[in-house]
Amino acid sequence: MRKLTFRGGVHPLHDIHEGKEKTRAGAIRPFVAQVVSIPMDMHIGAPSKPIVKAGDRVLMGQLIAEPVGGIGIPVHASVSGTVKAVAEKPMMKRAASMCVDIENDGLDEWTQLAPLGDVEKADPAQIIPAIKAAGICGMGGACFPTHVKLSPPSDKKVDTIILNGAECETFLTADYRLMLEQPERIVNGLRAAMRAMGVSRGLIGIEDNKMEAVEAVKKAAAGREGVEVLVLKTKYPQGGEKQLIQVLTGREVPSGGLPADAGVVVLNVGTAAAIADAVTEGKPLISRVTTVTGCVKEPANLLLRIGTSVQDAVEACGGYTEEAGKIFFGGSMTGSCVPNDTVSVTKANNGIVVFGVKDAVVADETPCIRCGRCVDACPISLNPMAMKQAWKLNKLDDMESKQHVMDCIVCGACSYICPAHQQLTPVFKTAKDIITARRAKK
Repeated sequence: MRKLTFRGGVHPLHDIHEGKEKTRAGAIRPFVAQVVSIPMDMHIGAPSKPIVKAGDRVLMGQLIAEPVGGIGIPVHASVSGTVKAVAEKPMMKRAASMCVDIENDGLDEWTQLAPLGDVEKADPAQIIPAIKAAGICGMGGACFPTHVKLSPPSDKKVDTIILNGAECETFLTADYRLMLEQPERIVNGLRAAMRAMGVSRGLIGIEDNKMEAVEAVKKAAAGREGVEVLVLKTKYPQGGEKQLIQVLTGREVPSGGLPADAGVVVLNVGTAAAIADAVTEGKPLISRVTTVTGCVKEPANLLLRIGTSVQDAVEACGGYTEEAGKIFFGGSMTGSCVPNDTVSVTKANNGIVVFGVKDAVVADETPCIRCGRCVDACPISLNPMAMKQAWKLNKLDDMESKQHVMDCIVCGACSYICPAHQQLTPVFKTAKDIITARRAKK
């Protein structure tokens, strides 16, 4: 079997830090917290506007916040129960997040739903509105509203939808278990998206360290029009949008461009499953599979309601095995550190990883030895060493125009491979943020 791959990248799977073995065999297990705190700003775009108040009783799937702006999405209750508070709380962003706290009554009573029915028979014109109404955004970490992604400008001719089943990030097995246990939902979601966009080709890329998932998804995809499952060589960041497009279609996203510029839309397999639920059952996105691992007693893949705290998720896994030195959402390559364990799980959080105090220590930088490993590892063919030097000299314009830092996908491969422990990726992320803010002002 031919295995597809890209230039550059690294192999953290061969290292102790890969960490998937703790949860790989763990079937998805549901957990429901007693209280959920649902943030209004868990997607790209303006925060949603709460329409409930303290004391209101809400049902599962009930609308609790309306979308704001062109790319806003609605937010729904993830449990049935009583609204305890609608107030700002510290979460992941610098500014406090408006949250709706709901005390779970344990009844799991659903609001009235409006399913479209079979994905192969539903009116294609109603699918994207149903996705928007379900509040679906990218579940691979990007949080971009899915209905917007599936509605590209008229001058962007999309002919292919790619599902990312690579899950190349360290520690995470949530997508693997979803593909293994519920492949029909994934394929149904892909077909719904294909029909909504009038696209004839749907590709599902899965790494070759997940062959059980490959076989499960292939079986579910058998006989489904235009759907093909392709095997990818296990390498990080195989799941990056630009890498997937290059490997699976031979096309290249232009500098500064988007996947639609290459005629492609890329979705996570979890997003596809949520699309299937929205179409076939009318259910909004109120839960997601999340890997909880690291320094916890019983690492697991939990089906968590949106708004579950990190603390409750860890307690569902038996609690901490030692003092937490660092907790982050996602894997260790691109994950974001959480300020404390009261932070809530959102639609984008595919992992909660706990490091002990010893593993959380960041190695001191030593001088660059100009070995070039960062250049070899970069999947975008950038020069991380030159970009870091431009940063040190305060040459932000050079980073933008000459070094093309805005094309950096912030995958962390350069920082991972650097023998001098140079802090490369954090610098590039900061530079991208500054340039983006500067462009917005202009």
